[in-house]
Amino acid sequence: MKVQLPKRIRDVFTPFIERPQLWLTIAMAIAIVAAFLYTANLYIGIAQQAQDELVNVRIGSLQDAFAPLAAELSDQSDVLRSYMRHLQELNPTIVDFDIVSPTSTPPNAWVVTLSADSARENRQVFRQDFILHLAQTDTARSFTFESNQSGERYFSTARAIVLRDGAVSGIVLTRQTLSAADAQIAASTHKASVTLIVILLFLLLLFFRHARIIDYAALYRKLKEVDMLKDEFIAMASHELRAPLTAIRGYVDVLKGGDMPKATQDLSLERIDISARELDSLIVDMLDVSRIEQGRLTMNLSRADVSGTLVEICDTWHMKAVEKGLTLTCEAAPGAFIMVDTDRFRQVIVNLLSNSVKYTQKGSIGLTASADEKYYTISVNDTGIGMTNDERDHLFNKFYRAEGRDVRDQAGTGLGLWITKQIVEMMGASITVESIKGVGSHFIVRFALAKE
Repeated sequence: MKVQLPKRIRDVFTPFIERPQLWLTIAMAIAIVAAFLYTANLYIGIAQQAQDELVNVRIGSLQDAFAPLAAELSDQSDVLRSYMRHLQELNPTIVDFDIVSPTSTPPNAWVVTLSADSARENRQVFRQDFILHLAQTDTARSFTFESNQSGERYFSTARAIVLRDGAVSGIVLTRQTLSAADAQIAASTHKASVTLIVILLFLLLLFFRHARIIDYAALYRKLKEVDMLKDEFIAMASHELRAPLTAIRGYVDVLKGGDMPKATQDLSLERIDISARELDSLIVDMLDVSRIEQGRLTMNLSRADVSGTLVEICDTWHMKAVEKGLTLTCEAAPGAFIMVDTDRFRQVIVNLLSNSVKYTQKGSIGLTASADEKYYTISVNDTGIGMTNDERDHLFNKFYRAEGRDVRDQAGTGLGLWITKQIVEMMGASITVESIKGVGSHFIVRFALAKE
């Protein structure tokens, strides 16, 4: 059973279904935005990493030069402190510039023995034990540790001061703020983000403009196809109008000929009546198309048991089926009520039966109607020419007729099944078709049972 989505949901997705290029445009736009964001984030990360390495290398070089000087001036505290202050002035990122030494009271603690800021001297150093022990162990290099305090990033760098005899007299410990570098990167990121947004908006504008151009091209092709179909329809309609008119004029000429047997008169009048009905049916179809397209086709729905109507229609078409050597059977279980416009319901069933009779050359046609707990299902099946999958997919399109000679040889405008589908859906029902080429077709109309 085919599931029907609610109309509100179908209305939302219809533009995307009918214009798949919108999906492509949106997908490409998302891909470009994602690519730009990924690339920007990657480069920001690279820039931040390079900036951190630069700060780290700079302070490492400073400590590499300062450690030997501190070893030579270890007994000249004032001179060494002056050098430390001078270096701190030259490097504004340095927040703390200290020389620390281990102490036994308390054990395993570190104390500032000399600092560019004399107020820090003799203070115990906290949370730096790991890096200080590394510097004490490996005296040939500097060690850096990153920390975060109150949302601001810092680098703590330690380097051992080694005397001439190889003894470690202390550890140079500096703490550098990265706020300036982070602020510079943030400013550059902000500028890049603004530029990126402008570029993305421009690209999106180009993409949607491109999508509109594709829409125009698709619309042009569709209009061209509709124009071609209308030309074909006009040609077919002209032929359909001309044929019954020619027949009417011919039989009228026969009747004007004077005395003739009554049987001949009756036959001529019957043929005139048939041709007039064909003309009326064609005009009704054209009017229905106009009403449906303009939204003026109204439905007078009422609760009805349509089994009697189905049997009556079958009786009407029984003789025409017999004239073609076909068998027509009808099984319509009474007692099931549905909401229908009786006249339009009759039009739907007549359309389906007339198509089956028209396109079935031998075999049988069957109409069955049955009800279950929820639905009343009407099936019209035949052993006619059948359809391919492609023909079936286009069957309910306006003006559509298959290309086969067995179809083109039959009269028709390509409107009947389109009108049938519109009427069925306006009554809240559904219509589907199953068919195999050369075997036959099976039309299924399903109504929801009406509540009392």
